[in-house]
Amino acid sequence: MRVSLVASLGILGTLVGVNCLAQGEKAGKTAPVPAPALERMPESLETHFALSAAPPHLRDSATVFLLDPGKGYVLNRKGTNGVSCIVVRSDWQFKQAFRNDIYWAVCFDAEGSRTLLHDYLHAAELRAHGMDSQQVHQEVTKKFGRPDYPNPSRAGVAYMIAPVMRGFTAASEPQTMNMPHYMFYAPNVKDVDIGGNGFSKQYPFMLGMSPGRDDYIIMLVGEAEKAKILADSKDLLDELCSYRDFMCTTLATRARTPIDRQ
Repeated sequence: MRVSLVASLGILGTLVGVNCLAQGEKAGKTAPVPAPALERMPESLETHFALSAAPPHLRDSATVFLLDPGKGYVLNRKGTNGVSCIVVRSDWQFKQAFRNDIYWAVCFDAEGSRTLLHDYLHAAELRAHGMDSQQVHQEVTKKFGRPDYPNPSRAGVAYMIAPVMRGFTAASEPQTMNMPHYMFYAPNVKDVDIGGNGFSKQYPFMLGMSPGRDDYIIMLVGEAEKAKILADSKDLLDELCSYRDFMCTTLATRARTPIDRQ
């Protein structure tokens, strides 16, 4: 039972929760551990990080949403080019328990801003209201494809060329990676359809997080472009490293690629 629901139900809900907890303890069951609270990033750092996911020529006119952990994402800057940028703090697609050390930046094009972006906005709002990762996954995915919650209607791109990211792969713990890449919308496409080579560091491959909606062709930037991104982003990397040590760039993170998921 979530704390927010207990508060809304008042004394009766509290008594019911205490009774359920007691019954769980008698049965030898462990009560769910609440997700750790998220902290608000400094506005300038979050904005800089979010925009770093997009190519430089798109940043000045992009829309930016910033996370208020108590509410969800709020509009910080209204852009004019259809691109929308956020820093994702909840990896809800993989159904892993919510954490407070997830940080990855993404900028959606106009079609993604109309469709896929809302999965993350909705998930953040639900988490802010006390839902756990399983509940959030269920609530978000059940809306897919409805008239008021359409799937992408065309191919498009989500930019993730930020110099560093921290999120889940297939491991039980999140990974910090220097892995700038592009994600092209490809609903229902499989590796076999494009000759994908699993999680390859050299060739396009498929990532299907929510089949039929969140299917992406992943293309890593080239080594020369990656080196330039890291060099041009030195100030941002230093600031992120000072902010949270798990965001620090190391030889290991620079070498890491999605192939680790195999």
